[in-house]
Amino acid sequence: MKLLYRLSAGVALLCSTAMALAADLDTQRSDFKLAWAAAQQGDLKTLTPYLETLSDYPLYPYLRYAYLDSTLTQQTTETLQAFLKEQAQLPVAEALRQDWLLQLARRQQWGTFLANYQDETDPALRCAAVSAHLASGDRQDRDAWTVAAQHLWLAPSASPDTCAPAFQYLQQQHFITSGMLATRMQLLLEAHQYPLAQQLLPQLAAADRPWARIWLDMAADPGQVLATMQVPDEPRYQEMLLNGVQTVANTDPLLARHLWNQLLRRYHFSHDDIQDMAVRLALESAWFALPDAAALLAQVKYADDPRVAEWRVRVALRSGDWKTVLKLLAELGKQATQPEWRYWQARALAATGKQTAADAIYSSLAGGMDYYAFLAADRLHLPYAFNQQDSRPAPEVITQLGTRPGFLRARELFHAGLFSYANAEWQAAAAGLSRPARCQAALLAQQWGWYGRAIQTLANAGCWQDLSLNYPIAFEDTLAPRARELRLNLPWVYGLIRAESMFRPDATSQAGAVGLMQLMPSTGRQVAARLGLMLDDQAVLFDPDTNLTLGSTYLSEMLKRFNGSEPLATAAYNAGPRRVSAWLPESGSLPADVWVDTIPYLETRSYVRRVMGHTVIFDWRLRGQAKRLSTRLGSIVAAPAAAGVPVAVFSASPAAPTPP
Repeated sequence: MKLLYRLSAGVALLCSTAMALAADLDTQRSDFKLAWAAAQQGDLKTLTPYLETLSDYPLYPYLRYAYLDSTLTQQTTETLQAFLKEQAQLPVAEALRQDWLLQLARRQQWGTFLANYQDETDPALRCAAVSAHLASGDRQDRDAWTVAAQHLWLAPSASPDTCAPAFQYLQQQHFITSGMLATRMQLLLEAHQYPLAQQLLPQLAAADRPWARIWLDMAADPGQVLATMQVPDEPRYQEMLLNGVQTVANTDPLLARHLWNQLLRRYHFSHDDIQDMAVRLALESAWFALPDAAALLAQVKYADDPRVAEWRVRVALRSGDWKTVLKLLAELGKQATQPEWRYWQARALAATGKQTAADAIYSSLAGGMDYYAFLAADRLHLPYAFNQQDSRPAPEVITQLGTRPGFLRARELFHAGLFSYANAEWQAAAAGLSRPARCQAALLAQQWGWYGRAIQTLANAGCWQDLSLNYPIAFEDTLAPRARELRLNLPWVYGLIRAESMFRPDATSQAGAVGLMQLMPSTGRQVAARLGLMLDDQAVLFDPDTNLTLGSTYLSEMLKRFNGSEPLATAAYNAGPRRVSAWLPESGSLPADVWVDTIPYLETRSYVRRVMGHTVIFDWRLRGQAKRLSTRLGSIVAAPAAAGVPVAVFSASPAAPTPP
């Protein structure tokens, strides 16, 4: 009984100690957020008490970093160098050094700048380095740095302010020639940097201004200028005309072809330019599903552009010409071995009466866990192959990794919502790990609820195919009731999140879409307004609950707009509803797999396939069985006018679309 009492007392003591430690950690986390805000504002009075209470907290060095970074102009060189040396292992040390260098450049303290400069990839710092060398008075390498400054000046984009001293030097020394001005103008015009071109216009030589003015006029109304303007038959004017035809083709390929035929009679374009334009116009015709697209694609040489061969197949698919599909697939070469084209070979074989050969291909595809594998399994009426491979945790390794300073800092930064800092710490901490250790680190991230980091680490390390880790049922408390309220299929919502952000709340796209469901701030504000909410700060979109609420509402709106079609709503979520409306068949219907693989945008086409494939796996994860993908896809029908889905003119260029 005494022994039992001692054991019970010991367990109680351990539990109370653990609870106290957890309470202390919660307090430190709360205090850190307040201290971090003060440090970022350079508020030493508010920060000072926290520096003592948080001295043993893993993120204590981050408070020092944030304070130094916010008060750079007040800090001595010795103070900053001491921190950089002492905290060299911290990823933020490099960030602080770069911010310091930018401050030195703005104050033109070139000696200190060069003493602390390293080879940099940041454009602003590279500009500052050129400015520093030109201002240093060292004549030995002056010519080389002058050439470097000229290259920076010619760049067809807005320049960082750290370039200003270098550019001022070029002006003072008369190193910006009329030829350079004309070259930069042409580069700006070709890059469609029209505001910058307008600013440069007064500096051009008088002989160059008419050409630049005409190009700027054409940018405002290319169709009108191409139809009415007579320009010299010279290379730079020809380049302008080519650019204008391409711009028109983005919205009206028929008009572009008409204008191009007229221009061919008046100007002597090079053979390569003529061939390139033929390819561009043929592809635009295919992207707009024009009736003569197949004939135009057949006429062009496409050895240097694989898109032509691919779109010859896609056009034949859309028209249901299965014999031609088989013939053109044979011309794809190595590309034909990809799952996409093997699937279509099987579809074409089956459609032309060669079912046995088709089934053999379907069978070879059906064992996987992706879009085409599921469609192939549907064709054979086979169950899906969910290749679940359970993870193999090593608790002692996971525990040991969790005590390492880098992982401790990553964990606390994650809990503080400082995701970019957390990612940097994680990558630094995991860099030297063996593959098995990285796999265990992924389990550590999963324990913390850091789902995106767990998925990325598993993929990079080539770990087990544990679907519970790769397809987590995350944020269920928010998503499940929201999906029920909006009558959204929960696996589909999860599939979209997996494709959009891989469950990273801090995800940001190049186009500016943010958060778990990758909402554009403008879309977020519009949806919030319809819900009676205010969205004054777009940073709120990084909050998981807010992002999921607004994103699921927008997805529901797309689903209603497209009459319950998940593939259409998925495409609309990525490319916008007006574009998807324009991609619908003019009459009748199309098999959904055909429609998906003839979406003009490569990004949207791949996106829809990923989302729908992920949806099947999440369906299995949530219900233990999965609805057939082919059933989910259904068929794509032409929308009647009464359906309220207007068909709009749009740019069918395959450039990345703007996400919602």
